[in-house]
Amino acid sequence: MQFDLFHSIGRIDTLKPVPQDRAIFRAFLDQCVLGESLGFPTMWVAESHFSSEVQKSNARPVIPNYHGEVGLNADSCQLAHLVFAKTKKIAFGTAIHNIVGGNGGPLASADRIRSLAFYNSLQDNPRKLHIGVAAGRFPYINAPFGIVPRNKVEQVLWPQYQRLIFVEALEIFLRLSRSETISCQDITSWTIDRAMFKSDDDFKVAMNQIGATDAGVPYERRWTFETLKLIPEMSQNELSGWMNFVLGSHDPMARDHGLKFADLDVFNLSFTPPHELAKIHDDMYVKYKESGRTWHRSRLPRTVLIFVDKSPKVAAEKAERCFDTYIEAMRGTVVLPPKEELMSRALIGDPAMIRDQLHPENLRAFHKDDRLMLWFEFNQIDHEDILQQMRLFAENVMPYVASNP
Repeated sequence: MQFDLFHSIGRIDTLKPVPQDRAIFRAFLDQCVLGESLGFPTMWVAESHFSSEVQKSNARPVIPNYHGEVGLNADSCQLAHLVFAKTKKIAFGTAIHNIVGGNGGPLASADRIRSLAFYNSLQDNPRKLHIGVAAGRFPYINAPFGIVPRNKVEQVLWPQYQRLIFVEALEIFLRLSRSETISCQDITSWTIDRAMFKSDDDFKVAMNQIGATDAGVPYERRWTFETLKLIPEMSQNELSGWMNFVLGSHDPMARDHGLKFADLDVFNLSFTPPHELAKIHDDMYVKYKESGRTWHRSRLPRTVLIFVDKSPKVAAEKAERCFDTYIEAMRGTVVLPPKEELMSRALIGDPAMIRDQLHPENLRAFHKDDRLMLWFEFNQIDHEDILQQMRLFAENVMPYVASNP
């Protein structure tokens, strides 16, 4: 079992005293330094763009009951260099880097990520870069970059367009990042047809609205560009030696298309129940074998909330408070399972209880080959307590179950 760290770098204003943004980043860097010393191989970071607190004043607030900033990291590339300056060997992962809008789209993202990879390769102690990519958390992050319907056809077919916009962005990003020379004419063309709808009726209604036939309509590409290649030059060996890509989507279309251009890992960044995770792994074993690749459970890094204390009672009280805060913040936004069910998928208790919960025979159904991104600071602001929890886990749990490289 492998254990990494995950950090949201968010600010929750309902928890007092409210820390300043600068203090949140300093605490994050402290946790990177400690995590490295404790043997955690990778720090994964969330990424966001534009104030979610300010967005609540707009016509369509996406998280109206969340008070604070859901994420403060708007530039993972610069943040990576901060982490490297403070540490000696810990790897850096993005969970996730927005390649559709927030960072300027797939061309700008590929340019910046490749530059990060190149500059990293020049260091005396280069780090492994795990570049997780997705379409971003919320539509308001992408809208300022033109990711909105451009005409009636796109308005009617917007769910299908959103799906294909990410697939298009993924292909552009991966091919440029891997040193290909391409123009927009080299990017795959798509047709929005019956296969992209849940039912025959949904498809017929949409086609009638736009005056199209049962053959569907061509997808109009989002990015138009002449022949490009990224600089500075990097060989495939240099790239594969220091950087891998992780898909932040379970969309089969994105996965299957992305696999044509890179050997992708896949994220799970949610409260997915064990039986659904098992199905994902089963599907991946088949799909990767078909593409001539090998799937391993460690290729699905997933976030796990953790609340550990020498006192089981204190750990349980922390978890209760944090989940109450989370459920209230998400009220009216997403449909969540009951709190008890959410807590049953977290790690809660003293070190001995955590070791038991990680055992494959426990109801939580962890596997000895899993790769877990431990989320210590989920709705917690007591920095010293978070550091103590990290120490407790590393010293009293990890030696018994870890197989970190």
